[in-house]
Amino acid sequence: MICRERSVSDYARLPAVNDRRQMAVLAGLSVGTLTCFGWLLFCPHREQCLNALTRVDTWVSAGTRIVLPLAVASLAIWLARLVWLQVRAGFRIRALLNAEDLPPELVASMERTGVHGTRCLAADAPTAFCAGALRPRVLVSEGLIRRLAAEELDAVLLHEREHVRTFEPLIRAAHDSASEVFFYVPLVRWWSRRRLEDSELRADRVALESLGPRPVAAALWALGSSTAVRGAAAFGGVAELRVAQLLGDPLPKRMPGLSLVAISGMGTYLAFQVASCLVQAAQHLM
Repeated sequence: MICRERSVSDYARLPAVNDRRQMAVLAGLSVGTLTCFGWLLFCPHREQCLNALTRVDTWVSAGTRIVLPLAVASLAIWLARLVWLQVRAGFRIRALLNAEDLPPELVASMERTGVHGTRCLAADAPTAFCAGALRPRVLVSEGLIRRLAAEELDAVLLHEREHVRTFEPLIRAAHDSASEVFFYVPLVRWWSRRRLEDSELRADRVALESLGPRPVAAALWALGSSTAVRGAAAFGGVAELRVAQLLGDPLPKRMPGLSLVAISGMGTYLAFQVASCLVQAAQHLM
């Protein structure tokens, strides 16, 4: 009991984004800002440039000249990254699909749970996940089917069916892409992680309501550290919170730390400063 409580409370204190990554983002943006301002100091029009950067009307004008183009560019990059994640996941999954008939254990579990359309992967490693953008489907490995009992396999299928219902692979890939595009705002990555945790807990609750805690706990024990291709929603992951929910323990509060909020705000400000500085430099080079 002591070890379990300590693991849950320690998890609540873990930052969702690595501190070193936050500091690297902040340092990179700071270097970019200082480099750009350093270049302006040696520019023949440095007084005009520096005065323009401190005027209110310049910031209002920058809202249309900088923010809108940056938003459009970020959206395009986000969409391209999202499509790439889905396409890559599709290629990797097709390479693992078992072309033979489904194992009888899986067919029986599909009949009991009503999770039809489940596919089997030719892999010895135990894994289960939901993949697909507009038509998500559940995939389980041969190794998983051999390892789990009937009710435990049912728990996995019910868990993944909830991911299918909510189009979790597409939504999760969208959040992952956003956290990469807006890397200078660590809060985006934190929110992506928080949403992933909530989706796993919600899917577990669906299985718990149908089967109770024992099959879900056994499946989590077998698959808690399993991985899947990016762009998919795997059964494994966020084990500490899921175990706490299974045991009926109160879930720890998950709020972003002040340092995360401060670094995100500073990252946004520095990114805007770098963009403004580059626009000023480009205007005088033309």
